[in-house]
Amino acid sequence: MSYIKSPTDFLLVEGTFGQLLDDTAASWPDTVAYVFKKTGSRITFADILDKANRLAAGLKAIGTERGDVVAWLVGHRPEWIYLYFAVAKLGAIALPLQAHRVGRSNEAMTYSLKKAGAKILVMGDITGVDQGDDTVPYLCSLFPEVETAKPGNLQIKRLPKLTSIIVLGDTATGIGTYNMDDVLMMGSDAKIIAEVTALQDQLDCHDPFQLVFTSGSTGQPKCVEHSTYSVFNMTRLASISRRMLTEATALYPYLSNPLAVATPLFIPGFTLVIPVSAAPSSVEIMKAIQEERCQTAMILFMKDFHDLIHNRQLGEYDLSSLQTVNVVGNFTPKSLIDRAADVLPNVKIMVVYGMKELPGVSVATENMIGEGKGSTVGKLLPHVEMQLVDKDGKVVPLGHEGEIWLKGFKLFKRYRGDEEKTSKAITPDGWYKTEDLGALDEHGVLKLFGRVPDMIIRNASNVYPSVIEVPISKHTKVKDVRVVSVPDPASVEEICACIILKEGQTTDPEEMKTYCVKIGMVPIELPGYFIFLDEFPVTTTMQKVDRKKLRLIAMEKLGLPKES
Repeated sequence: MSYIKSPTDFLLVEGTFGQLLDDTAASWPDTVAYVFKKTGSRITFADILDKANRLAAGLKAIGTERGDVVAWLVGHRPEWIYLYFAVAKLGAIALPLQAHRVGRSNEAMTYSLKKAGAKILVMGDITGVDQGDDTVPYLCSLFPEVETAKPGNLQIKRLPKLTSIIVLGDTATGIGTYNMDDVLMMGSDAKIIAEVTALQDQLDCHDPFQLVFTSGSTGQPKCVEHSTYSVFNMTRLASISRRMLTEATALYPYLSNPLAVATPLFIPGFTLVIPVSAAPSSVEIMKAIQEERCQTAMILFMKDFHDLIHNRQLGEYDLSSLQTVNVVGNFTPKSLIDRAADVLPNVKIMVVYGMKELPGVSVATENMIGEGKGSTVGKLLPHVEMQLVDKDGKVVPLGHEGEIWLKGFKLFKRYRGDEEKTSKAITPDGWYKTEDLGALDEHGVLKLFGRVPDMIIRNASNVYPSVIEVPISKHTKVKDVRVVSVPDPASVEEICACIILKEGQTTDPEEMKTYCVKIGMVPIELPGYFIFLDEFPVTTTMQKVDRKKLRLIAMEKLGLPKES
């Protein structure tokens, strides 16, 4: 039957990041932990401890207590790290906002802060907007109330829990915000520092610590809540596999995906390199790897990996130090792995399957990823339990398709502010229903076929988009492809292949249909429509293609009526 439980001999521990920082800084004070390419900063454990202690005390001085939510949008700079560990020391809850998600959207910012119940907001050096730092005008446009409020007494009706805003630098004069330097100065009070120190022994690692929003591919983004225990042990577990790299540097491109950001504390000497932009380009990534001689890229979203290995300037950069790339993308076609083998022949590619709710489910090496139906995502990582079930929740036989259900210490606590969605996602006996469809073989290797919401119903048959996307992606003219359903009165749903062509290439639907027939695509999977686009719409996190919007684009392009 399709049930498996991975090894659990790795010991899980009860610890907090505040305690770990104290211990690490005492033993390796001058060891560089993070390199920030934006500011040129190389910060040591001693730097982090000093700033985190003072910032924790300063946050406490303005009313931050254990369990309060502290949100920040500060770009790729050292303050991000100081905030992370300061919040941990207070027993507060961290919400690192994603610039590409909230952007300049009043609606997105308000939704995120309200859903999380944020009490403190820290802003500055906003990326993805203008070249200059226009944090204060942007802030005033978001929250006009700051222009008349006093610091610490902010009152915004739509955000009743938000009481204080902190701005980096000294540009926020004359409005109701604190600046970061003032908060750090408040943190010099010996009495408050003593209170923060005493608090360390009272904190519970099972309390919530970190919030992260889902991509929003199935609706409004959900606010995923993880405990310190979950984040602490998943980082520690991942670090064990890197013990041989204690004097290594690793590219960490996205602080917006922070679940492994504390890795240097578990492997002193292992340095994380943070590129300039929160959404770095291929050139930024290559430049950082070359300049810092990075041995590994700890995480690359599949789109960024795709763009990197197809970048025309790839040969102009010395990437000879690079040994491993961890690609995060549930559907990584073999054609992409083959391309990587050609242009980066000495680099080991690891495909990691997971989600915000339970990161690090399984990993596949390049030799596991083959041809055929589905996308191989490998074998389970330690401390993960999995079963594949049918529509009635019954475990299916090996090799049969089913929905993937998961358990493990890394499982999120809840969707914050969405108890109904939490109860729908987690069964009474603790199984998380991923809505991913897959199959497990006799060797314990997992393949994915798609998402339950993305499944296409055509002539009473279930068709998975990935089954069609993989073979079409191998066409020499195709750069990227996504398959969606469009309404059809005869077949219920018709299949539409949305294609982005490589630069300089041209084709038409008839050529693509001929190709699909030639490679032996079965009739039930053969797209009825082919359309060609310059780009795909993406979700608010910029990490996934928004299939709902893509479907609407396809319907409009095909002249199909909108559904009621």
